[in-house]
Amino acid sequence: MSKTPQLITIELEGRKTQVPAGVTVIEALWDTGHDVKRGIGCLSGLCGACTIAYMEEGGRRVKFGLGCQTLVQPQMNVIMLPFFPSRRALHDKPALADPATRLADLYPELHSCDNCKGCNVCPEWIVVAKVMQDAIQGDYASVAKGMRACIMCGLCASRCPRGIAPHFVGQFLQRAWGCSQEAPGNLSRRLVEQDNFRDESGWAQVHGKTGAELEELCRQIVQPAGKD
Repeated sequence: MSKTPQLITIELEGRKTQVPAGVTVIEALWDTGHDVKRGIGCLSGLCGACTIAYMEEGGRRVKFGLGCQTLVQPQMNVIMLPFFPSRRALHDKPALADPATRLADLYPELHSCDNCKGCNVCPEWIVVAKVMQDAIQGDYASVAKGMRACIMCGLCASRCPRGIAPHFVGQFLQRAWGCSQEAPGNLSRRLVEQDNFRDESGWAQVHGKTGAELEELCRQIVQPAGKD
C-alpha cells in the first residue's frame, strides 16, 4: 500500500496551495493543474527556459533559480518568469576574428554600464557584473571562460537598467575569442583530411556512390556475405 505524500503549503503564482514535499517548482505547477507549456524546456537545468523568482520563509530578498531544479520549501513564495526580450546584434563569422574591432559597434550600450551589479542574479552563479567589466576592459579570454556556464535565460538582461543583454554580449565574445585562437594541430589536420575526403574509417568507400550502391553497401555491413 503506497504512502500518502506529505503536503506542504506554498504560495505559487500568487495563490496559497498545497503540493507534495520534495517536488520541483515545475512539478508543483503541474500537480496543481497549471497548464504550463511555454517556459518549459529540457527539464535538466541546461536550457534556462524555466527561470523562477522566489522567496523563502522568513527571507527578505528575492532569489532566482530554475524551476526544474529548485525544490519547493514550506511557505515558499514562487512565480515563473516570462521570456525577457533582448536585442541580439547580428554578425558574420568572418568578422569575429578581432572582437576588439566589433564589440563597440555591435553592443555600444555595454560601455554605459555603471557596474551596479544588478545583473548578478544568475541561476548558474556567474558573477555577470565582473564578466561585463572584463569585456569593457578587453579581457576577452576571461569573458569566454566566465560565460561557460551561461544557459542564455536572459535573467541578467531583465535586471539591467542600461538595457544591456549580458548573455548576448558574452555569447558574441565567446565566439569571437574562439575564432581568434589557433586551432590545435590535430584538429586542423583532420579538417584538411575531411575537406580532401580522406577518412581511414570508411569515408572513401562511400564517397561518390549512388543511392542504390549505398543501400547495398549497408546491407553488406549489416549482414556480411555467407551469413544468415
